[in-house]
Amino acid sequence: MQDPSRPATGYPAPAFHHPNGGQPPPPGTAYPYAAPQYYNPNYPPPRSYASRSFFRAFLATMICLAVVFGVILIITWLVLRPSLPHFTVHTLSLSNLSTSAQSLSATWHLSFLVRNGNKKMSVTYNALRSSVFYHKNYIAESQLAPFKQDTRSQTTLNATLTASGAYLEPRVIDDLNDERTRGSVLFDVQVVASSSFRSGSWRFRTRLLKVLCLKVPVGVSSNATSGELVGGDRECQTETGDVIPTWASPRECKSERCPTRMWTLLLADLQIHHSDLKF
Repeated sequence: MQDPSRPATGYPAPAFHHPNGGQPPPPGTAYPYAAPQYYNPNYPPPRSYASRSFFRAFLATMICLAVVFGVILIITWLVLRPSLPHFTVHTLSLSNLSTSAQSLSATWHLSFLVRNGNKKMSVTYNALRSSVFYHKNYIAESQLAPFKQDTRSQTTLNATLTASGAYLEPRVIDDLNDERTRGSVLFDVQVVASSSFRSGSWRFRTRLLKVLCLKVPVGVSSNATSGELVGGDRECQTETGDVIPTWASPRECKSERCPTRMWTLLLADLQIHHSDLKF
């Protein structure tokens, strides 16, 4: 039995080696180091404050310009009070009327009353042409002389149209002869012009003026070759457009007095020609 009071002798116990020959793991700690924050290289960078400020300023500028332009249009409308000229068929006489199975010959003498009711705007008419139709079928046309109307004035516009053997379908000729047996024939008259409105140094863009005089009655019997306008003056419908129409079908007026709408012309055509401004 060994004496417990004697000191221990011999070699110390060998150190523990990792079974695969590597170094032993370091002593464990709860938080060995701070994990790096995840970064996605595909994520777009945030917008800069300068780009947002530019967009807001641009949008505010566009809104202000739209408001200012609208106010200018309203003020111009209130000051000028524009309206389209008024056309009326004052007289119409028909002569040398003859028909065959597929053709028509005749001469129309028309007189229009053109009234410019604007207090502050004059009207100039150029490239005038007048046409006659029957049941939407073209018969004849004539070119008219240009003219100018001052404010609140009335002008008489004369036109003579001649058709010599104008082709019409047999059914159209039959319809015309049927109307002649009833004592009157309904013709449609159209006037097209290049018109421009002016008020002092303000000049509006040139627009196409279209005048439609629908179902104008001419008293003519089966055996007669001439006739006159029946029922007094016939008022016409006036409107503006951009392209000269082929007029396959005229629009019907819902009333005897067709209203005119000038405000669309003003909104679309307000234009100042700087060369005409006088200071």
